[in-house]
Amino acid sequence: MTNDNPEYYERRAREEAEAADSAKSAEAASAHRLLAIEYEAHARELRRRTKTRPKLTIRSA
Repeated sequence: MTNDNPEYYERRAREEAEAADSAKSAEAASAHRLLAIEYEAHARELRRRTKTRPKLTIRSA
């Protein structure tokens, strides 16, 4: 499954950050923080790509 929706990754980043805050161990909190960072980076990259994607134009001859 591919998901090119940056909102999805931003939501997952928030969920992982919340899971890190409520984790019972330092190891689990660290894993959740790492996932949150990765999700946020992916969302940023998707947003960057959509901003710089060239618009297609149709030319008539």
